Amino acid sequence: MNFLIKPLDSTNYDTWCSDIKVLLLERDCWDIVAEREAAPVVKEFNLRFNRAYTTIYMNVSPQYRTIIEVITNGAESWKKLKSHFQPDSRARVMALKHEFFSTVIEPDESVGLYASKLSRIIEQLREAGHPVEFRPKFSTTEVLAN
Repeated sequence: MNFLIKPLDSTNYDTWCSDIKVLLLERDCWDIVAEREAAPVVKEFNLRFNRAYTTIYMNVSPQYRTIIEVITNGAESWKKLKSHFQPDSRARVMALKHEFFSTVIEPDESVGLYASKLSRIIEQLREAGHPVEFRPKFSTTEVLAN
């Protein structure tokens, strides 16, 4: 499959991250980057290990490749880029919370698309160590009693 992914630059980390993750899944390399697969002494693993790094590196704008050019490990490259482009700072968490609470359903937007936008923000907050907790205003017994 041919994928046209805009190289990572200072403005597109979130979409780049999602697109590259899908590309790595297609190439059977995501478990290596996510560190869910150990390194057995198998040629196939080494091929996919190298493919994971190459996929990430080749999809970063040349000006930002220096961030990971001394790393040949896809998982380490992924972490390094994440820490550079998406630091878990208080300002970022506050911006994500603001985005979450100010997101409204647009006219003619499906509930599924709206829910997907909220899910993306919730996932980013979870990754930053600030999960969103849902607390219903009423318990089901209160609703049923009324």
